[in-house]
Amino acid sequence: MLKWISKSGTIVQFVIFTIVLVLTWLPALVNPLLPVLTSSDGPLYLLLISWLQGYPILTVAFALSLVVIQSLILFYVYQANGFFKRSNFLPAIVILLTYSWNSDFQTLHAILPAGIFIIIALNSIMGMYGRQAAYHQVFTATFSIGIASLFYMPLAYLLLMIWFTLVTYRISTWREYAISIIGFILPIIYYVSWLFWTDDLPSGLHRVTDSLFNIILPPRLSLVNTIWLSASGFVLGVTMIAVLNIMNDKLISLRRRSWVLFNFSFTTLVMMLLSGWPMLSANYLFFIPMSFFITGSVILIKRKFWFEMLALGFFLLFVAMRVYVGIS
Repeated sequence: MLKWISKSGTIVQFVIFTIVLVLTWLPALVNPLLPVLTSSDGPLYLLLISWLQGYPILTVAFALSLVVIQSLILFYVYQANGFFKRSNFLPAIVILLTYSWNSDFQTLHAILPAGIFIIIALNSIMGMYGRQAAYHQVFTATFSIGIASLFYMPLAYLLLMIWFTLVTYRISTWREYAISIIGFILPIIYYVSWLFWTDDLPSGLHRVTDSLFNIILPPRLSLVNTIWLSASGFVLGVTMIAVLNIMNDKLISLRRRSWVLFNFSFTTLVMMLLSGWPMLSANYLFFIPMSFFITGSVILIKRKFWFEMLALGFFLLFVAMRVYVGIS
């Protein structure tokens, strides 16, 4: 099935995307939920929530629009960087499905607006490969990460992803690293200045440190959530190993750019470890590289039967979970 979808035209894939969107989000629009709030939410997300407070249907509609925008931007990023030979909308379909796995999260949560800036950062850091003195790309990437962290504070750890990628690109000059720090701290300076202006500096900084450093054991999750997160981790791990291995036979530019997504996944895991294992929120970050690796396992690998079965099984698990949640 996935092979047929991947080889069908963009119009057919977009029709499938639209059908999936209606089927998965119509119940959320009919029975809208309040926004998801966590202790790690940043000031920009809380400000956004205050604007939409009292309008549940508007909140869900805005969340859906953010999911669609992320799907379309990722589709553009993968095509613009030349990962797939033909126009392929499968990553957008994967993003839409995975972002819709939990009906309790089919409303606004901090990862959705932050995800837009994360994708911008990924595109910038991929686009800097092969450029001489790519200061603009480094600044754009780190500035976007800084803004994203003001929506969801643990995302500040993604600065490490930028540095890992500079190492992957074999960039050893100090200027890129200095520019990365400058770009990242600029949004933070505005936030700290606002805390000082509102006489909330001590409590605000204390909240930041609690969100960034909270080394505890992983929380106990329900059986349904545990099954989904375990299956997602397994699918991501298997497809990542397979696609990165096949990338060794591709152009060096494609190889290095694909490793950006590995650096992103690794940094997200570090972020979860250091910020208190916010699994239900942070797992949405893994869906960004998963959309690439699932698509790559179907498109790039010649003997793809088992990967098609793996992706199909993951899709059937998604359907089973939505039916179970709907019945219960």
